[in-house]
Formats: sequence, structure tokens, C-alpha cells
Amino acid sequence: MEKNIYESKSIRALIVTFSIPAILSLVVEIMTSVVDTVFAGHLGATSENALTAMGLLSPVLSIFTAFQTLYAVSTAILIARHLNNKEERNGYLSTGVLFTILVSLAVSVLSFWGMDNILHLSGAEGEVSDLAKKYLQIQLVSNIFSAMGYTLTSCIRAFGYPKMEMVITTLAVGVNIVANAIFAFGFQMGFTGLALGTLVSEIICMLLAVCWILKKGFFPSFRHLHCTTLCCRAWELFRLGFVQTVIQALAGCTGFFVNHSLMLHATLNHVAIWNIVQKIYILLLMPIVGITQGIQAIIAYYSGHKQEARKQKTILLTIFYTVLYGCIGTVFVFLFGNRILSIFGSSDEILAQSTAVLKIIFLTFPVVGIFYTILTLLEVTEHEIKAVILTLLRQVFLLLPLVYLLPNLFPQLKNAVFWAVPISDLLILFLAIIMKTIALENSKECYRPFP
Repeated sequence: MEKNIYESKSIRALIVTFSIPAILSLVVEIMTSVVDTVFAGHLGATSENALTAMGLLSPVLSIFTAFQTLYAVSTAILIARHLNNKEERNGYLSTGVLFTILVSLAVSVLSFWGMDNILHLSGAEGEVSDLAKKYLQIQLVSNIFSAMGYTLTSCIRAFGYPKMEMVITTLAVGVNIVANAIFAFGFQMGFTGLALGTLVSEIICMLLAVCWILKKGFFPSFRHLHCTTLCCRAWELFRLGFVQTVIQALAGCTGFFVNHSLMLHATLNHVAIWNIVQKIYILLLMPIVGITQGIQAIIAYYSGHKQEARKQKTILLTIFYTVLYGCIGTVFVFLFGNRILSIFGSSDEILAQSTAVLKIIFLTFPVVGIFYTILTLLEVTEHEIKAVILTLLRQVFLLLPLVYLLPNLFPQLKNAVFWAVPISDLLILFLAIIMKTIALENSKECYRPFP
């Protein structure tokens, strides 16, 4: 019998093969906002208001992404686990697709009804509020197509075709850039045109994924879904995807509080600064997240087939690669950070302040990969509660208090709010290592294999 990709390739080759498409898939998610931010910085007189509006909306869009991951990540994991069982594989795919549609629709509809309250809570006022509302209205539609595209491209990777996922996601980014230029500047639609460009790119991404899955015959029928089986599979998918959703959602909620603290202890311009710096940070973070997401399918396969030695080697190599990348990324930012920031345009004052903030939040970037690797392992190896606890500790019990305490405890410290990021990173890494050590001591095996 012909060997599948998990058996025919070396572990290093598998990590590269699965991580690069995962990284590109995540880059698509962030590039929609990064590209919009770059274009927003070149809108002339409305640039600063546009950047501020995007900064205030950033937490909302992060929460949208959180719900997109709920069934995308878990569906890919279970497809990889049951790759050789067509009935189970197709069952999880159909369930994941169905609930992705339901969840994204629910999020968009509820957000539309509460749009005014969302904008009020974000702190948007005057012209900034008007710009934010027009942008958000279109993003609510884009959210549905983005969720479907994310789920389907993740499944394409799990089926063992990561290169195709890479092609689709790369094309989507290209479409986003071209569409933004056409709508924002060609049709003179300004900030609204950026949202329309994003919508077009998400639709293209979803359609390409659907066409490829149909061509390969992987798309299952929805006619024979049994209610009980559907609910059981939906719950299993929810349980696996819950951690990623919590991580993203808490990041979005944290963004609300960071913006509030900035408006309280600094100026509205600092919201625009945080928006620019955060985009760069998240963009450079995507390779780390992509590597850890890419190995999910690999670890799931090895766990399901009880290949513990190969699984442990995958873990160690992942830690090595993420730490090495983190060191390179930090050096790159310290050397060329001001040049990267210049791409976003805006005033010289904002760019100068952004350079200092960028260096602060990248101080602990080299060790971030260790935390994400531990978090991913806990999630994939059925320790979801521990992963949720770590996420809560990082986003709620460490970062949020620091965001408000540091400016009050050290009012003379410039950019005190932003020092909360590296401090919380160091503390959570220490706690993650302790939690992992305790878990190993209390178990005969490092990680429980899948049944």
C-alpha cells in the first residue's frame, strides 16, 4: 500500500511542508488588516483618523477571527486523525463546514444589531466613528466568507495538500492588494474601499478552496447527516477548537482595555501608534503560530498511530525552530524597525513614537515560541483545560492588570502601557513551564495518545 505524506516524509520535511502553508494561511488573515492599515496611512488628510478607526476596530476584528478558528482548526485536526477512514473524515468535514457557516452568520448578525454599542464601547467618536461604522458594516459580510475560506484551506492542508493551500492563500493576498488599490484610489472610495477590497479577496479565497475540494472529490454530502451523530461531532470539534477561540477572543478583549488605557494615560494618537505596531508584531508572530498550527496535524497523526518517538522529536524541533526565528525577528526589528514603520506612512511624530514602542514589545519575542509550542501541545494532546488556564492567566490575570498598573506605578516611565507586553510574556512562560513540568510528573506518559 502506498505510504501517505506522514509516513513518506522525514519529520523536518513534514514540519516545513505543513508549516509554510499554515503560516501563509494565517498571514492572509492578518494581511487583510495589515494591507488596509498600510493603505489607510496613505489616504492623505484622513490618514490619522483612518488609522485610529482601524486601531479601535482591531479588537472587534480579532474577536471575529476567534470565532473563525472555532471549527477551522479542530476540523483540520480530526481530518488528519481519521485520514484513512473516509466515512469519519467526511463526517467531520461536513460538520465543520456546516457549523462554520452557522457560527459566522450568528456573529455577523448579532454584531450588526449591536453595532452602535460596539462603536461606543470602542471609544470611537465624531469622524472616527463614522469611518469605523462604514468599515465595520462591510467587514460583517466579509466575516462569513473569511470563516469559510479559513476552514476549507485548513482542511486542504490536513488532507495532505499543503502546497495547494499555499497557492490559494497567496492568490488571496494578491487580490486584496489589487482590490484595495482599485476601490480606495481608482474609484476614490477611500477608507470604505479598503473594506470592499478585503471582501473581494475573502470571496475569491473561499471560491478557490471550494472548487479545489470539489475537483478532488473531498466535499461530502450533507443529505445523510444524522442529528445525533452531527451533534456529537460538533461537540468534539467545539472542544478541540475552543482553546484557539479563547486565545483569539481574549486577545480582542484585551485590545479594548489597552485602547482604553492609552486614551486614559496618553493621547488618541497612541491608539494609532498601537494599531501600527501591533500589526507588525502580529505579522511577525504568524510564522511562530503557523509552525505550531502546522504541527497540529502531524502530532495528531502520530498520536493516533501511537508513534511517540516521532511525536517527541516533532516537539523538540518545533521549539528549536520557533526560538531561532524569534531571535532573528528581534534582531531584524531592532535594526530595521524604522524602515518597516515608514511603509505605513502617517506623520513623522507618530512614526518616531512607533519605533520606540516597537522595540519594547519585541524584547521578549525570542521566547514567545516556547509558550505557543506548549500551548499547542496541551491542546492537541487532550489537555485543553490547561491550555485555557494558561491563556486566561496571560490575557486576563497578567496583561490586563499590568496595562493599568504600570502607568500609575511608574508615571515617569515613557510608554509605560506597552511594557506590559514583555513583562507578561516572561511571567506566562515561567508559569507554562511549571504547568508542563507538573503534568509530566503526574503522568506516566508525557501526553496521552488519542483513542
